[in-house]
Amino acid sequence: MMKIRKMGLGLIVLVMLLTFATSVSASSTRTDTGTTTHSGGNLALQYYAYDSHIHGWMYATVYRVTASGDVYVGSGSIEGGMPHGDGIRTGNLYLGNQPAGTYKYVITLPSGWMGPSTVWSTY
Repeated sequence: MMKIRKMGLGLIVLVMLLTFATSVSASSTRTDTGTTTHSGGNLALQYYAYDSHIHGWMYATVYRVTASGDVYVGSGSIEGGMPHGDGIRTGNLYLGNQPAGTYKYVITLPSGWMGPSTVWSTY
């Protein structure tokens, strides 16, 4: 009888630990950055990530890099994971007519997602 109680208690502790570990991993995020040199005109950033069945949001922000600091250009976000299924999440930022210079993106996403991948383009 004592072995069954210990085993039951051990099982409850294991379930609690797994629940805590899952909630921690789903709530932790990581950040990815990158730059491009733009010759002027319409600029766009397309960003992708696989959500790995983990619910969360991917946020992307673009800045123009200047000598006096970064200047905000635009941002977007996309939700993924449960209850929205799983798959590749794609966001598009059409940033309009931008002057020539260096631009950088900052993407924050759940740690369990795979990616991100990015594509800068003009249109």
